Amino acid sequence: MYLVKWVTTATIIAFPVLAIVLHNAANACLLLLLLNSIIAVLIGIRPAGYEFSRFLKDYWPLHLAMASWFLAVLLNQLSRGEFSDAPFDRTLRLGIFAPVFWIILALAFRQIKHMQWSFIGGTLIAAIDAYVVTRGGTERPGNIGFIPIIAFSNMTLLLGAMALISIGWNERHEKLLILLKILAFCVALYVTILTQTRGSWIAIPAIVTLALGFFANFLPRYKSILAGASLLLIASTFTSSSIVHNRFSAFEGDIDQYRQGNRDTSLGARIQMWQGAWILFKEHPLFGVGRENFKKEMTGLASRKIVTPAASELVHSHNEVLFNMATYGIGGLFSILSIYFVPAYYFARDRSHQDRQVKTAAYLGLLLCISFFFYGLVDLMFFWNVTGSFYSMSVAVFMTCIIKRKEEIKRLQPE
Repeated sequence: MYLVKWVTTATIIAFPVLAIVLHNAANACLLLLLLNSIIAVLIGIRPAGYEFSRFLKDYWPLHLAMASWFLAVLLNQLSRGEFSDAPFDRTLRLGIFAPVFWIILALAFRQIKHMQWSFIGGTLIAAIDAYVVTRGGTERPGNIGFIPIIAFSNMTLLLGAMALISIGWNERHEKLLILLKILAFCVALYVTILTQTRGSWIAIPAIVTLALGFFANFLPRYKSILAGASLLLIASTFTSSSIVHNRFSAFEGDIDQYRQGNRDTSLGARIQMWQGAWILFKEHPLFGVGRENFKKEMTGLASRKIVTPAASELVHSHNEVLFNMATYGIGGLFSILSIYFVPAYYFARDRSHQDRQVKTAAYLGLLLCISFFFYGLVDLMFFWNVTGSFYSMSVAVFMTCIIKRKEEIKRLQPE
């Protein structure tokens, strides 16, 4: 039992930073947790006194939501009578959520809280990588390390925001750690400028609004000051950057060219892919075309003059919801919305909890779900294995934080 707990604890503490630093580390962490859960079943360990069957029953909406993408892929393949294991690869990162969540319940809340150091470390290491690879923002490569640059920027911003929200786990006398977390968030904002990622910028208003709502509960007297200082910081940072100006100028130029008939710009290609994905969904509404057939179907749309040949070369639609609708039909739509909003519902229930530790975990979970939703408006976060693994483990960890802290509170209450 001790070894299982030790390995699980080390994995949980390390995965946020390892996910963005080492290739396949997030996948390895997820599989290690799965292996631990299997060992726990074989040797009769019951984390938090939970039988696995009872655990499935108590949280069945959450388990079903995280497994729904796997089911959507299965239905698609059954409908076509064509079977391939490749499309299941990414879905399994979410599909094995239940045993991963179950084994994390073996940990104490105080052990899990140490992962806040990974939020800081991951953000700072990512910033160094981004500065070196982009040469201080003067270049924009396709990848930073093993992660596509858009996903890299999104993940860094999320880690920085998690560092900021996790201040709720600190006491007032921990001033140095609190300042370090604020610095991590500012550094994360800087990374989105270095990477010139407009998709990350779309999520910033939602992240800041969530953070302001969180801190306003602790510092109600300073609510207006917090809001004003935050807006001033972000506005001054972005308006003073020539990189941001250039990216928005390019965006305006893309719009002008699209109106003039040139659809093969960065923005124009995305608009075409959104339209193409919607058409594929309307033509295959029940089960979709399958992920492995998406590019072939887009090529067919190009031959029908619906999209240009250049746009049809893109590997996905740059919108998570539309891509899942096109590839897996109604099941795809249900699954992606469930993956976003069912965990968000569980976290939202405790956003106003009286205990600050519970509230912090709830806001961290909400931050995760909301960020992925906004990132998914212009890109695919679950297209990449590393981000899918990160999401699955993070939902499990923050849910466990809430459960374990509530147990602590119950034990401390007088009979």
